[in-house]
Amino acid sequence: MGIRSALHGLFFPHHIRVAGPYGGEVSLDLSRLARNITDAQIWLTTQVAADCTNFVPFQNGTLRGSLTYPNGLDGGQLEWNTPYAHYLYEGEVYINPKYCASGFIGEDGLWHGWRGPKVPSGRPITYHTEGTGDHWFEKAKQEYGAEWIAGAKRIARRGL
Repeated sequence: MGIRSALHGLFFPHHIRVAGPYGGEVSLDLSRLARNITDAQIWLTTQVAADCTNFVPFQNGTLRGSLTYPNGLDGGQLEWNTPYAHYLYEGEVYINPKYCASGFIGEDGLWHGWRGPKVPSGRPITYHTEGTGDHWFEKAKQEYGAEWIAGAKRIARRGL
């Protein structure tokens, strides 16, 4: 969830005018705060991506290189976009129930996954790069979460 969505659109519109009880008027310009919130979200998104990288499984770099931001840098979402990202994130071998196997080695000598639905097998995936593994976001959050919060707060409060 992004910072902006967590605040439920609190900062729009950017200018608020309220008539006072004795005929006066109070005018607030929230545009700087709105910019700070956007800047904080962009910083948080890029920092989370950087901090997750060392926990993302690595064999040939395809998974790490597939990181996208579906709603832009200020959208608060990260997505590793490969056909096997979900399986690696879950950390469990998924198999085709019809063949009771996750795939096969074809005549070309390459590994091919079975098409169609897959189910968890109960067997953990073996990761080959030390320090990487399943649920990499949770691992990065546990290690860097306090820094993420402090950095986002620092940027959101800048100049106020």
